[in-house]
Amino acid sequence: MKKINLIILLLALSAFSYAQEIRTLTSSDTAKTFGGYGGPLIEFTQINNDWGALFGGKGGFIVNRKFAFGGVGMAMLNNPDFTGSTQSESLDVPLQLSYATGGVFFEYFFNLESPVHVSIPLNIMGGGVTINEENTDNEIESSGMFVIQPGVNLEFNVTKHFVPAVYVTYRQVLASKLENIDNKDLSGISIGLILKFGAF
Repeated sequence: MKKINLIILLLALSAFSYAQEIRTLTSSDTAKTFGGYGGPLIEFTQINNDWGALFGGKGGFIVNRKFAFGGVGMAMLNNPDFTGSTQSESLDVPLQLSYATGGVFFEYFFNLESPVHVSIPLNIMGGGVTINEENTDNEIESSGMFVIQPGVNLEFNVTKHFVPAVYVTYRQVLASKLENIDNKDLSGISIGLILKFGAF
């Protein structure tokens, strides 16, 4: 249910961002341009030495075609398997991991008007990770966490309202407190695809 609510929230955020139009405000000596974008993303990463897929969305505002800020969130689609311990058994118990995060992002664009360009995003998120016994709802442990995720996007101006991008990020997880896995197990490189719809 938490994953469904997160996805609904992200789609609503994307729709709101897509509805934004570019507006230019002028004064006697300055001009500022405002736009916005939103869209879904899918990300593949290694978590605890297994491959995981995360789905989510990102949406926000663009200022002067250089800088963007807004909201971002994602949740794990699959549940990586591993062996660990429970309160009653010490080793080799089949376990599964689930993961979800949400927060804010900041992004800087290089030559946004170019057909192919680069942007540098930074996601700052909070979230939670839960470990259950495999194929059951029996929770073994859970923890909150803090995530810092810088990256690089390669973006393609397909139309003036649609800009898909491929990206690479590094996810640094901090402050999780689990017995079976640690911050290092939850951190790692991700590759992904985001579909940006909006006014650029």
